[in-house]
Amino acid sequence: MKRYTFRDIVFKPHRLAKGGIQGMVNLPNNVTVSIVGGPQLYGDGVNTFEVAAWYTDSGIWIPLGNDDDIKRYQDRHDIDVILLELKKK
Repeated sequence: MKRYTFRDIVFKPHRLAKGGIQGMVNLPNNVTVSIVGGPQLYGDGVNTFEVAAWYTDSGIWIPLGNDDDIKRYQDRHDIDVILLELKKK
């Protein structure tokens, strides 16, 4: 099975956060992961990023932190770990 890492993320300009970026990863287990960064976001989009995830077919958010749907200020290694964990969902 493929191991997804930060290097697999293709970033594009964020649709809503001016000057921000967003990358999406669709895992084979029906999980979509959004990785964003830039002004007004919880990560600078270079070294740190904000991560959220949900079940693709239902849109139900997957808690990533203590009572929270997002993880803030995650570095590239943190994202690799998150992607590995989410692949197991």
